[in-house]
Amino acid sequence: MPSPETAIRLIVIGQEVLIAAVFLFSRGDRATRCGGSLLMLSLVGYLFVSDDTLRNLLPQLLPLAVLLALIVPYCLWLFARAIFESDWPPSSLIVIAAAIAIASWIIYLAGETLSTAWSTAANGTMHVAALLVVAHALWLTVNGRPDDLLENRRSFRLLFLVLVSVQVAAVLVVELAFSGRPLPGWLELSNVIIIALLTLGFATPMLRLNPEFFAIATGTRTVKVPLGEESLGAAERVLHVALLKLMQDGVYRETGLTIKALAARLSYPEHQLRRLINGRMGFRNFSAFLNSYRIEEAKRRLADPALARLPVLSIALDLGYASLGPFNRAFKQATGRTPTDHRRQHLGQARADSE
Repeated sequence: MPSPETAIRLIVIGQEVLIAAVFLFSRGDRATRCGGSLLMLSLVGYLFVSDDTLRNLLPQLLPLAVLLALIVPYCLWLFARAIFESDWPPSSLIVIAAAIAIASWIIYLAGETLSTAWSTAANGTMHVAALLVVAHALWLTVNGRPDDLLENRRSFRLLFLVLVSVQVAAVLVVELAFSGRPLPGWLELSNVIIIALLTLGFATPMLRLNPEFFAIATGTRTVKVPLGEESLGAAERVLHVALLKLMQDGVYRETGLTIKALAARLSYPEHQLRRLINGRMGFRNFSAFLNSYRIEEAKRRLADPALARLPVLSIALDLGYASLGPFNRAFKQATGRTPTDHRRQHLGQARADSE
């Protein structure tokens, strides 16, 4: 008969497999579904690997379980990036992270054929890299919250930050401190209980299939689609008119403009402005709302023969972007091509190259 700790692990493993299936076969953004499913399966691998009874019972599953356990931090990052609709990092960083995870897995499979020094160094490198990945997931969670227009998802960010990410980071720190030595029984049991509670709490918003988490983002939708005034209440109508007037005056060109600053300028509570831009105008992020104006103006400027010699960087800075990179990404996401390609299409090769 399994011990209470192993029994809890088996219950949690069953829950996480179920959540993984719900993620995988639900409708919505593929990155979110795959990221959530991989996160749940990687936690299954961790729970399996860290229990001697399960390891001895099904040793043939150990190599796969170890690989899943090693990628928990990376799956956590993938899910955070997907559900919060953050930009992908440079592909080189993804390749490095994948290489570290695979190398750690190979070193584990090599077992006793490697020296203790190599195993210790690999274990330390893997844990430090994983901590960096979790730290970046935390940064995505915190940094993107002011830009998020979905109230339920803003609350979920706090849950995700305080509970899931911090728990993973704590486990990594403890494992690094013990450097491969067995953890005390009470610590293992506490960890399993916390994971069980997190899984139960984490499943609640996920298993409801909340469209705010699963819907495909429409953040680049243009504001040229008219919003019927008859669908708005009296207060919303006044706010909507004032907002459109302010945007037509070019407030979107201000670098670092936040929804808090915009609400203050309109003399309206921030939550009312969020509700209008999200619930009535269909934007999931404030940056997407700003980009809908900025990109439209950028397209006009890039197609203007009189501005053919104006550098793309100058256009980006004048429209409120802090650097060229975010402008290029936003422009390509909205139009499917780069700013230079857009200019070339409208002005010809020679003028586009002269910039």
